[in-house]
Amino acid sequence: MNDERLLTKGALGAIEAEWLNEVRAWLEGTKKGGMALGVRHTKSVLERLNLDHTPPHILHVAGSNGKGTLCALVAGALSLSNVPNLLFSSPHLIRVEERIRVNGVPIEAEKFDAALQSVRQAAGQTPVVPLTFFEATYLAAMQCASMENAEVLILETGLGGRKDATRSGPATVCLVTSLSAEHSDILGDTIPEIAKEKAAIARPDRPILIRNPLDEDVKQAIVEQVQAPGQPELGEQQRPAEVEFIDIPNNTSVREEARLLARAFLEKSGLPTSKLDVAFETVHWPARMQHIKSATQGGHSFILDAAHNPSGLARVLPELERHVSEACKEGNAGWSLLFGTSPQIDVQAFCQPLIDLCHRHPPQHIVLTVPQKGRYPGVSADQLAKLAWPCESIHVIQNPEKAVTHLGRFDPDDVGLVVSLGSLYLQGNILESLGRSSNEDLSLLAKQS
Repeated sequence: MNDERLLTKGALGAIEAEWLNEVRAWLEGTKKGGMALGVRHTKSVLERLNLDHTPPHILHVAGSNGKGTLCALVAGALSLSNVPNLLFSSPHLIRVEERIRVNGVPIEAEKFDAALQSVRQAAGQTPVVPLTFFEATYLAAMQCASMENAEVLILETGLGGRKDATRSGPATVCLVTSLSAEHSDILGDTIPEIAKEKAAIARPDRPILIRNPLDEDVKQAIVEQVQAPGQPELGEQQRPAEVEFIDIPNNTSVREEARLLARAFLEKSGLPTSKLDVAFETVHWPARMQHIKSATQGGHSFILDAAHNPSGLARVLPELERHVSEACKEGNAGWSLLFGTSPQIDVQAFCQPLIDLCHRHPPQHIVLTVPQKGRYPGVSADQLAKLAWPCESIHVIQNPEKAVTHLGRFDPDDVGLVVSLGSLYLQGNILESLGRSSNEDLSLLAKQS
């Protein structure tokens, strides 16, 4: 009997392993569909999932920059207040489970696989619904929110708003962060057009908070959009949303702006704000101005930030320059730049503010590399090396892991503070190279190193 039982357990284990491989292979296969905007497919599968639990608070966030930092701060404040929450964000740095954080911690692989299998089965019903990678992970997040009985679900849009997969479900309060020119081939040629697409996350009769854009044309475009935001294909009536503009003082840092918006967001949602200031000091949003002291490779200290588009780089540069300036003070070891970027419309224009920073505070070394595992191939390090970097010690190392190893061969005093900047995927590569890829390292309330 014992032998039979052992055999049964072994057979079940083999079947389970095969099932897990199949569901992950299915998810990987969704990448072949590329990117597809629209809410019809996700709405259809969401209805088929027939979720047992819908969180009473669903907070939906769009914007060009700062939305991830805002979402992380809200999730951190709620977690510290013991309010069960789930955050869906993208992309991930290292593991896909990072896209779904339960009370700030990436979801366990087994729970993710179970949710993904439910999505796979629902999409496979007749008629079969083809899903993209983003759609599949968003739907898995909705399934996980139901499984975990989350009280608050925080959704970060992937691209735009009107046709983003996250728009297919309900929301109780929405928020749009700062706006800038981006994805003009999809969202529009002007910022007012882009603003309308992002403000289209608004739900009829529900509040939507907007970071005051100050530009009157942009503001008017938003006001026009939220007058009738309902989408008939989602079964919504075209009724006005309740719009409120949030003023942000000039020269406010990215993180401080996130705190101001988070407070307004939580208050409007009727959720506690008592732990927001504590969260501001303790939330650890990986690869967003992340400090790593005494990293394993050579004992160097790192700052990682995913300034991946021109407006994002412009927003983080003032804070970044403060750290660089401090590193360059007499008695300190200075700094070195580790840089790699995803494709840009104009690489020269994108890099120029960073080149200017290097002129103001000459780095000891510049290491140029290529992000790995991204949606699109990164810009060649050889191409980056052709730019007018004001540094004699320029190293072209195509692989980020080898770039970190290369820096590790230098004495810390010959390198100083390592600023790793550029693609979010690059920062994931760097974290892996530094051995900082555990769930603890990737959690929002992880201990700082």
